[in-house]
Amino acid sequence: MKKNPKTPREIIIIAVSVVLAVVIFVLLTLWTRVLTKAEQSEMLRSALSAVIEEKGEKGLLEAAGVPVDDIHYSYEDLPLFADGNPSWEFTDEEKRGIAIYRKASPSVVQIVSASELSDAGQGAGVIISPDGYIVTNRHVVGTSSDFTVRFYDGSIADASLVGSDSLLDIAVIKADRDNLDAIDIGSSSELVIGSSVYAIGHPYGYTWSITRGIVSGLDRMVFRDNGAVIPSLIQTDAFINPGNSGGPLISSSGHMAGLVSSIYSRSGSAEGISFAIPVERVMDAAASIIDTGSVHRGWLDILSVELNEQIAEYSSLPVRKGILVSQVVPGGGADKGGIRGGNEAVQYGQSIIYLGGDVIIAINGKSIDGYEDYFSALFNTKPGDSVDVTVMRGGKETVLKGVKLVEQTEDNSRWLVR
Repeated sequence: MKKNPKTPREIIIIAVSVVLAVVIFVLLTLWTRVLTKAEQSEMLRSALSAVIEEKGEKGLLEAAGVPVDDIHYSYEDLPLFADGNPSWEFTDEEKRGIAIYRKASPSVVQIVSASELSDAGQGAGVIISPDGYIVTNRHVVGTSSDFTVRFYDGSIADASLVGSDSLLDIAVIKADRDNLDAIDIGSSSELVIGSSVYAIGHPYGYTWSITRGIVSGLDRMVFRDNGAVIPSLIQTDAFINPGNSGGPLISSSGHMAGLVSSIYSRSGSAEGISFAIPVERVMDAAASIIDTGSVHRGWLDILSVELNEQIAEYSSLPVRKGILVSQVVPGGGADKGGIRGGNEAVQYGQSIIYLGGDVIIAINGKSIDGYEDYFSALFNTKPGDSVDVTVMRGGKETVLKGVKLVEQTEDNSRWLVR
């Protein structure tokens, strides 16, 4: 018996049903796959979270085969995600600056003289020990002996002067507070010309401000307004203004490398040339001040002139570098040690100098080319120490053994001609 042929309507219904079945099958398949991917993503997320919890972000990167040794990590080990913000929102330099500021700021204080009549200005200081010792600049404390210290958390404490080193422009004060955040002391040897440095201070009263620059030069010598000389300074282009003095100069590793001391300026504000005292010299002076209340250094009691081509040619000297001895203090250590001054008075700029004296070319075997070497050679000596001084005399080298040093003062440290 023949089946009745399907009507066009039935054919259409069957076709639509097949299409719907195929569509439903495809949708079910895709849905199943989506659920599988979601489950896989959740499993992966849980596994990664476990790795981070156990080994940190560094461990996660190592597991992924990332060469983590080539990634810069700050001394504070700033995490991959800081304050809920992806780390890629900041450059490496920015992250380093953020970490340094957070770590070092609690170790920086604001110093205000307790006397409104004092000539001391307002400046910064650095906590160097948890029991309240703070180092700053001598010119920040001025003639005051009592101060108010404001800490990063807003609290204040009284402080008193322990002592100072006017030649190096360093002072130490003691705050009536314990359990303070002492700064991490580093080394100026970390610095190279071109490396980044940071300074924290209170320029014009804008408290706890950070500025960044580079090391522009090393072993710079600065002649202060009072005629005294500070050798071996760090030069930076970080913007240093009144109020930054006495604050830390921090290396890119986050350690204190120097103490901000002065700016070179005709206007009194930053002009791109600033100086800091190397931290080794700061801490040596601070230790002496804490121990004895002062710093004592050895010195040759001579009137000296830094040798140059003009003087050497005029005097027919066989050397072009060194320290020319213009005069010696009669009966002083240099005189008794055999150092000779000159006897031919000549006009040299605004000064009268005496030619014909010894030319110092070495101290304790260390070559002396100019004032920088001269100051450095004597910096770590004490009054009464004996040094061997090599001089050029009559065209020949002569070694004078056991020359006694006197105490360096603000007065005799100005006995030099540039």
